[in-house]
Amino acid sequence: MSARRKQAEGDNNAMILKAISDGGLSFAVQNIHKIENIEEILYAESLARVTDAEGVVHTAGSFMPQLDDGFDLDQRILDMVLSALAADTTLILGCNLTAANLSASDRFADIFGRITHNPELTSRLVVEITETHPLVGAAIERLKMIRALGCRIAIDDFGVGFATPANLLQVSADIVKIDASFVRDNRPGRDGRDSLYHMVGFASCIAPVVVVEGIETEAQFETARAAGATHAQGFLLSQPAWLPRLRQEKSKFSLRGVE
Repeated sequence: MSARRKQAEGDNNAMILKAISDGGLSFAVQNIHKIENIEEILYAESLARVTDAEGVVHTAGSFMPQLDDGFDLDQRILDMVLSALAADTTLILGCNLTAANLSASDRFADIFGRITHNPELTSRLVVEITETHPLVGAAIERLKMIRALGCRIAIDDFGVGFATPANLLQVSADIVKIDASFVRDNRPGRDGRDSLYHMVGFASCIAPVVVVEGIETEAQFETARAAGATHAQGFLLSQPAWLPRLRQEKSKFSLRGVE
């Protein structure tokens, strides 16, 4: 790596960290729609964002690699999500939690404590597990503890994480979200069914609600419907939005829980 590139990356890292310290960390939301009635919203996923001093909004994928190990993004966003739920009793929000934080006893204790202290909010909180770490052993048991509080559990980016099929079948999940790569690169099988159909079929063995992520075209939406998915998420159906905008659109959509 050239000295100039190193300098540029260092400047960018410093800019992101300063933006966070100045209060620039926030989250946008994106709705998850029922396939058979897209006006029916399951919940809205919370997406971490950082707004820098120039007003530029950075997505999580662009700034997460720049955060050091001591910065717990999950805890920061969870606090914001809980505050939003307390402020608006009609909201149902999803919040990411990495499998690594489930496995780390100290970080899990902090997260579990935050949720426990807000029992009136748990029925409107969906905890989305991102598989950045194997979902095994203690992590599975701790996931059960969160679900016992009344939260719903979603497995995010299904199909591209560390968990094996055998481990996933041990998880008590309410929702499985199939990674967008499976609708983008959907392949025909020898049985006449495509790969997305088989992914949805397996996901249905884990949870009653199956969401296909990354829906950007009508053709992809119809493919998800034909595969048997119950819900869909993507730019075709709704763009990520700030919460004030989401509240303005409630006249068009009705937030509902898992039935």
